[in-house]
Amino acid sequence: MKPLQALIDSLADSYWELLAGLLLLVLLWRLATLAVGTRPLSRHFPLFTALLDVIVLPLWVIITGGLLRYALRVLEQPTLIGPVEWLTALCVHLAAAWAVGRVVKVVARQRRQRKDRGGHIPKLIEALISVAVLTVALGLFMWQQGYSFTGVWVSTGVAAGVIGLALQRTLSDLLAGVSLGIERPFRIGDWIELPDEQLIGQVVDLNWRATRLRGWDNATVVIPNGRMASAAFKNYYSDHHLYAPWYFVSLPGEVSPRFASALLLDAAMRCDSVLKFPNPVVRLADASKLPYSYMVWVHLRNYPSMFRAREELYREIHLGLQEAGIEIAPEVTEMRTRRAHANRAEPPTVALALRGLDVAGALSDDELNQLAARSEYRYFDVGDQILAEGGISDAFYVIIGGLVDSGIRLPDGSSKVIETLGPGKHFGISEMLTTQPNFLEFTANTDVTLIRIDLEAVRALIAQRPELGEYLAEIVKTRLDAADAARVASRRPVRRLSLRDVREGIERRLRPRGPRGGARGLER
Repeated sequence: MKPLQALIDSLADSYWELLAGLLLLVLLWRLATLAVGTRPLSRHFPLFTALLDVIVLPLWVIITGGLLRYALRVLEQPTLIGPVEWLTALCVHLAAAWAVGRVVKVVARQRRQRKDRGGHIPKLIEALISVAVLTVALGLFMWQQGYSFTGVWVSTGVAAGVIGLALQRTLSDLLAGVSLGIERPFRIGDWIELPDEQLIGQVVDLNWRATRLRGWDNATVVIPNGRMASAAFKNYYSDHHLYAPWYFVSLPGEVSPRFASALLLDAAMRCDSVLKFPNPVVRLADASKLPYSYMVWVHLRNYPSMFRAREELYREIHLGLQEAGIEIAPEVTEMRTRRAHANRAEPPTVALALRGLDVAGALSDDELNQLAARSEYRYFDVGDQILAEGGISDAFYVIIGGLVDSGIRLPDGSSKVIETLGPGKHFGISEMLTTQPNFLEFTANTDVTLIRIDLEAVRALIAQRPELGEYLAEIVKTRLDAADAARVASRRPVRRLSLRDVREGIERRLRPRGPRGGARGLER
């Protein structure tokens, strides 16, 4: 420090006008940024400007001290030069400490931004950083000036004890705030619930004395850190964290659990606010007493979106149950006798479900009834394999309730889901009507209700109307072309089938077999 001050003194003796102009330029720059209200360089390059201040601010103080000492020499006031040197050294240490603290804060903000936690740091942490670097700077200055730390500690011990006793509650909040800042059970922007306080709010600040929450009424609640550190609370996290609530619906015991679960799942899938991945889950929670209780578990984008999503979910559940003719089981608390409404809601008939197929437009009502007579309901539990890869199906399926995953096997043996099919979708027609082994596998993502249409029913229908064979061939060709992308993705050999290949495959598949296995000609 002494050699640098001597250098500045020699420069001030010869070039004091240059040094004064430099200081004036820096001062005007600072005043201009304050007047404008923004610092473009600091906003775009915060770390660079913070590191630059580590050099510029101490140098600015040293030059100011050198000019003051030059003025005292000119005014012939040598007795004031010593105090000015002492004050300059103190200000240099404090300015350097302030600049270093700013560098630490900038690095901390950038680190939080890289981790998607926002750039805001609690004021308590910023205050602790500033106090720490200033304490180190003062200690270094006292050591350079020859002060004894032991003497200072003993002389101030009694005063510190009295002050600590008077500020016991304040110091307790300070230490609790430090503990919360280190442990970090919540962050700025998180939504937390305090059951004992009957309060839900968003954390907007954590300072040295209290934690500030903003409730749904936009009012700020100030909670001392000491009480916050000892309280039990639930953290719903910030707006970037998934929220997964569950809701219970009571339905009469006369309704089939499979049908009820399919209706509730279909209602959840229709909600725009409910995420489709992870998929909604419906479970029969309690069937030990009437009414039956069903749990609907959904995933939402964040906690604040829960209110809109819950309303939308209940609306869709009400609509689905109303269309199916099911009433929510009433909660009866009075001792009365009455004739209860008999719930006879059943799944849709097979014929009604077949009318939703893409081939239904080419069939008459009698032909649809003919197919329905050779069709039946099938039920699969979650995880069951409905149609295996490599096999040839003898039927195709219409999804009435639940979700079905369509996937492929990759060369490494793992399975990749290509599409998730919901109610109203169907599969297996391509696998049923061609002699090619099935390339995809179909697995129940949830409990699934299907309608199975037998190959014999299709064979009998085409025997009556041969022109349907050409129509089915075009549908199969379209679906096989759509599956080629999945085949390429799995890096398996791909043989492009023409419409003629598909037509011949369907004819071989639908040709009846004789008693000895010989083929009889398809009736034309």
